[in-house]
Amino acid sequence: MCWEALADAYMVRGSYSAARKAFEKVVSLEPDTVYSKLMIAGIKHKLGHYQDAIVDYQGLLTNNPDYLPALRGEGESQLALGQTFLDQFVDKNVLDCVQAALHVLTRAALVRPGLAGTWRLLGEAGSMCSVLPGEMVEVMVPSKLVRVGGGDEGEKMDKQGLLEVAVRCYTKALVLDGDNAGVWHDLALVQAALQQMDKAVQALRKAISLSPRQASTWVSLGLVYAKQEDWALAQHCLVRALQLENSALCWTNLGVVYLNLGEQTLANKAFKEAQNAEPSYTRGWTGQALVAEVAGFKSESMDLFRHCTFLGPEPESARGYGDWVCSTMAALEKGDKVETHNKYILEKMFGIVVGVDSLSSYCERNPGDDVALCQLGVLYEKMGLVRSGYKVMEMSNKLVKNTVEKDKVLTNLGRL
Repeated sequence: MCWEALADAYMVRGSYSAARKAFEKVVSLEPDTVYSKLMIAGIKHKLGHYQDAIVDYQGLLTNNPDYLPALRGEGESQLALGQTFLDQFVDKNVLDCVQAALHVLTRAALVRPGLAGTWRLLGEAGSMCSVLPGEMVEVMVPSKLVRVGGGDEGEKMDKQGLLEVAVRCYTKALVLDGDNAGVWHDLALVQAALQQMDKAVQALRKAISLSPRQASTWVSLGLVYAKQEDWALAQHCLVRALQLENSALCWTNLGVVYLNLGEQTLANKAFKEAQNAEPSYTRGWTGQALVAEVAGFKSESMDLFRHCTFLGPEPESARGYGDWVCSTMAALEKGDKVETHNKYILEKMFGIVVGVDSLSSYCERNPGDDVALCQLGVLYEKMGLVRSGYKVMEMSNKLVKNTVEKDKVLTNLGRL
């Protein structure tokens, strides 16, 4: 077993690729070894090869369906893959990963129900859908997870039901390990998604009492207070988080608080600090674009939103850039004066194409925004995609309530 010992030594040192080769050598010598196959799957997970890791874990479960490390490992890989899809706005794939994770982790919980970590993973699977639109979420959940005495069949659940299942799973984890600050924090996030703000505040305060130097908990508490429009407490929590950790997330959220308070100068400084802390953090740039828009700097605002689209998909920047592209197009058609740089972005930097990509991803996650759907329809028309434009314009027409806005949508719909 020299190869296996060598592989373990590589694992301890962090040389995962070398460890994987050593474990693969062990498997070639002993095809029935379970430990080496499990470690290879774990290494693939660590290296971000989640789909390959899932295949390996499923191979282990073929011969031993109740092997707990493989059940837990597949669940963790499904969640990691789902989070990757969530960041890339591939939302339907997120639901597939959530469903698969719920089923395999439920099997793990049945094998050994006393492990708090398994229940926490089940909670994470249920809460992953919190940012998705309710119309999209429909997941088959094992009946045993939904109610006591449930059978082997599954039950379809919507977003509300899935989040309530997540709350129950986190609660079970806390029954087994009540002093885990991370679980209290995760429970609070789900409660906030369910609009149970008072319960979320209590859970976050409990998490802070257990781990007072955890910056992420202070940030979450600040966000909950911000949702309640208690700006003073939100500012206090975010400043406290910055004292513990200088992160782009803290600075960005503090900038949003200042922006809501009308303190544009302080908001701009906060967003600049976010960019300094992490230049690739999209929301820091989005915040500065919003400040420029509020202050009336048209050219700078559109350019910042354009920059955000190249950093990655992000709802607020996608919505802002699409709005600027449409307003610039309207101004050009009317013959109004347009900033030179904005005109250059539209004509020479594929402004309409990028605007379509941005608004498409935004509307997938926010299907109730009738204005965004109308703008997307206009951009589709400019690209010559008339059928696609007609489809989203019809969706906008069904949603719009304001009489003036409805007239505009109907005019666009008639033209298409």
